[in-house]
Amino acid sequence: MKNWLPVGRVKGIILFILSVFFAARGGEIPDSAAAPGLPAATLAPGKAGNLPLWDKEPALISSPPAPAPFRNAISVPDTVPFPPPLSDEYYPRLEDGTPWKRSTRIIPPRLGVIIAGFAIGDAIGFAKIADLQYNTETSSFHFHEWERDIREYQQMDKIGHFVEAYFMSHLASRIYRWSGFSAKKSIWWGAATGLLWMTQIEVTDGFFKNWGFSYLDYTMNVLGCGYAVLQQFYPEQLKAFRFKVSYWPSDAYRNDLYSTVSKSILDDYEGFTWWFAVNAYDALPGKWRQNYPGWLKPWGLAVGQSAKGIAQDVFGGHREIFIALDFDVTKIPTGDSQFLKFVKDIVNFVHLPMPTVRITPDVVVYGFYF
Repeated sequence: MKNWLPVGRVKGIILFILSVFFAARGGEIPDSAAAPGLPAATLAPGKAGNLPLWDKEPALISSPPAPAPFRNAISVPDTVPFPPPLSDEYYPRLEDGTPWKRSTRIIPPRLGVIIAGFAIGDAIGFAKIADLQYNTETSSFHFHEWERDIREYQQMDKIGHFVEAYFMSHLASRIYRWSGFSAKKSIWWGAATGLLWMTQIEVTDGFFKNWGFSYLDYTMNVLGCGYAVLQQFYPEQLKAFRFKVSYWPSDAYRNDLYSTVSKSILDDYEGFTWWFAVNAYDALPGKWRQNYPGWLKPWGLAVGQSAKGIAQDVFGGHREIFIALDFDVTKIPTGDSQFLKFVKDIVNFVHLPMPTVRITPDVVVYGFYF
C-alpha cells in the first residue's frame, strides 16, 4: 500500500507546530528547528530565550515576512509595548482649586504652615476657654444629661455641630491637598482633623458643671465629618447637596440677653440659620445637563432652620423653617485660576442673601434674608 503521508511532510508539519509554539511564547527558535520555507524568528540582542510576552521587559521579535501560506497562520508582533503610564490625576473630584493627585509628595513649607495654623487656632481657642473657666463653675469630667440635651435650643446646637464638623473636614482636606497629600489621604486626614477639632470642644465641655460631654453633639460631629468624606469620594452623586450657613447678630446677642455665660458668637443660636441647599443642575442626570442654560446653572433651592426665644429659656422658644433660592458661587466662570476656585468653594459654604419665605410658625415673605 502506498504511503500517502511521506516522512518529510510529517517532519515539516511537526516543525511548523513547534515554530508556532515557540513564537507564541516569545522564545528563540533554533535554526535547525525551522520548518521548510519558514525563517527562524530571533530575539533582539541581549534577550534571553523563552521570555514570555507578558514579562516586565518584553522581547523584540523580528523575522522576515513569512511565505504566503503561513501569513495567516502566524501573527507575531514586532514589539510588545509597555502598558501606558497611569496619570497622577485623581478622578472623579471636586473642582475646589486644590491638586487632586494619586500620589503623595509633601511640600514641607506648606505642611509647616498647616501645623502652625492649627497650633495658633488651638492656642486662641484654649485662651477663650481659660477665660470662660475663670467665670464659670467647673467640675470633674461628666456627661450631659440625655433628656435635657435633646430638648435644648430647638436642636440648633446639634445642627450646628454637624455643619461645623462638615466645614472643618472639608477645609482641612483642601489644605492637606495643597501641601502635597494624595487625594485619598487628604480626605481621611481632613476628616480626622475635623473630628479632632470638634472633640477638643466636647471634652472641654465635659469639665463644666452646667454642661458636660454630649453624646448627641459628638454623634453629630461624626456624621458631619462622615458626610464630608462621602461628598469628596462621590462628588458626582453628592456635590449637588450641600450644607450652608447664614448669620446675622440677633437682638438677644446684641442686648446681652443670653442666660449662659459664654459670649461667643458661635453660641448665638438665634442669629444662625442652617441651610440644606440643592443645586438643580448638579442634581440632574448627566444627559439632561447637555442643553441646560448656562445662566441657570448656579441656581437652586435651600431649606433652612433657625430659632427664636431660646436665649433666656433653652427649653422654650420656637423653631423657624425657611425656603429660599440658593446661589452656587462655584458656578461663576473665573477662568483657570486655582486660587479663585479655592476662594469660590469656601465662600459657597455661606448661604447668600436671597428671596426667602418663612413657612413656620407663620408665613412671612422676605425680599432678602440672611
